[in-house]
Amino acid sequence: MTIRRALSADAEAVGRIHVESWNVAYRGIMPDDVIARTDLAYRTAFWAERIADQEWPVFLIEENGEAVAFCQMIPTRDADDDPTRVGHITSLHVLPHRRGHGYGRTLLDHVLAELRDRGFEAVTLWVLEENWKARRFYEKHGFHRDGGTRRYPKTEVPEVRYRIRLPVPL
Repeated sequence: MTIRRALSADAEAVGRIHVESWNVAYRGIMPDDVIARTDLAYRTAFWAERIADQEWPVFLIEENGEAVAFCQMIPTRDADDDPTRVGHITSLHVLPHRRGHGYGRTLLDHVLAELRDRGFEAVTLWVLEENWKARRFYEKHGFHRDGGTRRYPKTEVPEVRYRIRLPVPL
């Protein structure tokens, strides 16, 4: 297993992971038309733009030459948090047939360490309220609901915010 920063050539692989993950994890939670619009061409372009950001990486896990999971981190964009002190995980996705093998945990540990090393004190992320598997995953790894709620953009699907405090670097 290798973790590395995604490169522009990885945009399609990241897009594929995202689409396959959405098709499984969000089916029955997110409206079908929203899932249908989340196709490979759209997600490849979406991730190409984010991968190009030199300051805020998208991390990719590969195993035996196959991209199997990715995670992106940025400073928070939430109005009620300080972007100089609170980092944010925008996405953490694992290929559905590769879940349960530690890729999510490995990426989470990597990103939390990176944010801590950059001086952040806490990290947030948004989870679809009905995505119980993801919520249990984050809770298992120390995140807790902080009371933040919103609707997923252009839908009525509720999201809840999770937060974790980071240890102070030595």
